[in-house]
Amino acid sequence: MEDLVNLEQFYLKATRHANDPHNLGPLAVFNGHAKITGPCGDTMEFWVHVQDGRIARVSFVTDGCWPSLASGSMTTCLADGKTVEEARELLQEDVLEALDGLPDSHKHCAMLSTNTLRAACDDYLEKKHDGGGKRDRKENV
Repeated sequence: MEDLVNLEQFYLKATRHANDPHNLGPLAVFNGHAKITGPCGDTMEFWVHVQDGRIARVSFVTDGCWPSLASGSMTTCLADGKTVEEARELLQEDVLEALDGLPDSHKHCAMLSTNTLRAACDDYLEKKHDGGGKRDRKENV
């Protein structure tokens, strides 16, 4: 009988972020938002609150697997406090490195999280450009 592989043993940092995700849940006040469904069927949603050109608050939700939770959590940690331009430049590789890797079959989760963050930043920039960026939106809860 083959031994079962304990993924938690090999992906410790990712497991910690999945079990206790940072910045999980929608922001009550935000000025950038995006929701993307990846090719695997997982959906990720990001909210950003930008003040003085920097990410003051960032949060996410996902309906995906533990690597999606870990990727979203780490992406928010990496984006927090960065300029909008710096946050837009975060890549899948940055998240994978910060998590100390993910199983090959789930590396796309890091791409979904960075793409969704970039889209939320683009939403903020578009509204700012159109003159609507000064008003912060409140989530209807």
